Amino acid sequence: MAGVASCLARASKREALVGWAALVAAVAIWAGWAVATRFLFLEASLGTADIVALRFLVAAALMAPHAVRRGLSLWRVGPLALAGVVCGSGFAFSLCNTGGLAFAPAAHGGAMTSPLGAVFTGFLAWSLIGEPLPRRRLVGLVLIAAGAAAIVAASFDGLWGPKAWIGHLMFTAAGFLWAVYTVAVRGARLGVLDAVTLSVVGSAVAFTLPYFLLAGPRFLAAPAWEVVVQGILHGVLGATVSVILFNRGLVLVGAIRAAAVGALTPTLTALFGIIALGEVPSLIEAIGIAVLTLGVVLASVLPPAAVRPLAPPSLRS
Repeated sequence: MAGVASCLARASKREALVGWAALVAAVAIWAGWAVATRFLFLEASLGTADIVALRFLVAAALMAPHAVRRGLSLWRVGPLALAGVVCGSGFAFSLCNTGGLAFAPAAHGGAMTSPLGAVFTGFLAWSLIGEPLPRRRLVGLVLIAAGAAAIVAASFDGLWGPKAWIGHLMFTAAGFLWAVYTVAVRGARLGVLDAVTLSVVGSAVAFTLPYFLLAGPRFLAAPAWEVVVQGILHGVLGATVSVILFNRGLVLVGAIRAAAVGALTPTLTALFGIIALGEVPSLIEAIGIAVLTLGVVLASVLPPAAVRPLAPPSLRS
């Protein structure tokens, strides 16, 4: 009996390590994505709607084999959960998160979307699906919110232009949408590939079809290199690979801890932004990033016994 318990404990520890590794990889992709998207916005001819349409066309094509294999059973989820998945990580999220980078620097996107997503997720997961919110987590989430607020406050001097506030509003909306997605996936106990497929295929139908009818495939008029780069950046890495990695971590370590790890995005985004864009954080922004990091530690570092992975069936898809 003791041997069985020991094996189960080792298996649980391995699952937790895999979950952490997947989350860190997803965060690294998000940080690189934000910086690359900001850079391309400064040079590219494609607008937000064009990029989002291209994103989900590519992602839906990648996930089509899984959609065919699962058939109609893939769509047998509740309407609220389906809406949360499709909007929360799909077209609505992408319109807000991508569009915000046209108005505000990459570091601000990193400082708001994931951190505020962590805060929203903490309270939504606690109130809707009963995940615990102990005092240390609560303090961590408050620090995350305070750090994000400090970074945004640094833009009030007009350094990033008069329309940066539009980007801030869009990043805040994106954070809330991502929290809705996180809680919907956790509450509906969706498998990794099922959640991604629902998101990208649902978004391809809900957004791309109206886009074609109203605007036509404008991205076809852009240079071929730009279409290829945007397709890989948004469709392959942004909408598919990073979300699969995040979902793997989500089902292994839980919604609140997964979202809290996502709050490390500002640190990596700021670092990548310095290297690639020359966007050097101010003193206030640096302090905000430090406060965010402390909040991440408090919100996500919990004893192993507190990790409650989902049952194995949710991992098979």
